[in-house]
Amino acid sequence: MTEPDQHDIVIIGGGASGTLTAWNLATRYGMTATLVDPSDRPGFGLAYSTPSLKNLLNVPAKGMSADPADPDHFLRWLAENVPGTIDDGEFVPRALYGLYLRNLHSIAAPEHVRQRAVGCHRIDGGFAVTLADGEVLYARQVVLASGHFDPARLPGIPRELDDTGRYHHNAWDERALANVAPDDAVTLIGTGLTTIDVLLRLRENGHRGQVTALSRRGLFPERHAAYTKLPAPVFTPGNTASTALAYLRAFHAALKRGTDWRAAVDSMRPVINTLWLALPDVEKSRFQRHLLRRWEILRHRMAPHIADILDQERQAGTLRVLDGRVTAISTGEDGLIVRAGDDMTITAAHVINCTGPSLKYQRADAPLLHDLFNRGEIVPGFKGAGLSCTPDGALINAEGDVADDLFTIGPARLGVLLESIAIPEIRVQAREVADRLAQAV
Repeated sequence: MTEPDQHDIVIIGGGASGTLTAWNLATRYGMTATLVDPSDRPGFGLAYSTPSLKNLLNVPAKGMSADPADPDHFLRWLAENVPGTIDDGEFVPRALYGLYLRNLHSIAAPEHVRQRAVGCHRIDGGFAVTLADGEVLYARQVVLASGHFDPARLPGIPRELDDTGRYHHNAWDERALANVAPDDAVTLIGTGLTTIDVLLRLRENGHRGQVTALSRRGLFPERHAAYTKLPAPVFTPGNTASTALAYLRAFHAALKRGTDWRAAVDSMRPVINTLWLALPDVEKSRFQRHLLRRWEILRHRMAPHIADILDQERQAGTLRVLDGRVTAISTGEDGLIVRAGDDMTITAAHVINCTGPSLKYQRADAPLLHDLFNRGEIVPGFKGAGLSCTPDGALINAEGDVADDLFTIGPARLGVLLESIAIPEIRVQAREVADRLAQAV
């Protein structure tokens, strides 16, 4: 491997995770990373590339600093770059946060290789990263910051439906909304934050027809509201048995003492991954079956303004929310026929899959991951989600060996952690990974 071909650090992925890693390397160590991402808008990624100003952050501005040691970093950027006054408790458009990340990318000034990485294998002294155009980059250390992948295919939905122009597998594909007429009936599969985003985008585009949101439990995320912050978590790993039931009882005990549920949930943020790691696999499975969705609707709350819009839509009858599991979708004379459960049938002009990104990385349309899986450099995480790695992101191969030169950050760590997709977690991960990378060079 010759010196001109060699890169000390290659980061694959140019969204929030990759950008924050490059920024930490530059600002803390004066190091310039090489960032591989086909986008001409690095920094935005999937989450912050929305053009809609109605798609808001689901965390107040005061909680979105890129620097865990400087809580006001994002607020200062807003004050310097956005006209008017923005309160620290305001939920700002995600597009603005994308511009903030783009600014951090500019400060980091990584060597941006506008290609898709399709392969990665070990060589003497590091890795050979193969790009879609056939070029090869040589790196001493690699960070997989791949972010999110398209939703998984839903059972009972043949691929032929994609060709009808009425079933839209990926809610973030711009073609999903392009042909929706103003009065078309639309069914959204899912009742999470993606569904909310799509509803708002539909209305922004002039859609006024009825929207049906369908999910197994028919529950939207709760709304944010003011509360008094607790000085400590309502329970901690050291004083609670490591079972899903014990965690539930400890949480309910806090509520019975009069603790505001929002305060209780947010108090758990610093210890939630430690609590998760303490659970045996059987208890993790039990938590996922019985408690995970309940936790998610409390934990990933929506901005009050957005919650008001949903309430108004439901009261007006323009949004209806149903509970049921989709079993089949077929074509009919008036569009698509959605079947859920044993006896529910819904007719819609368009059906949009809003179930959110897939965590089953072995099924993702990602040649790079397939190459790494085939070589045994990476393996799936718990129950096939994300990747197997240490809590600090060092990837574990098929032999059980922990890498000291191959790391991951962000959603991929959901193979071992419970929380790993929000900025408050990713900014810490980016800082810690940058520390390890810099120390090894």
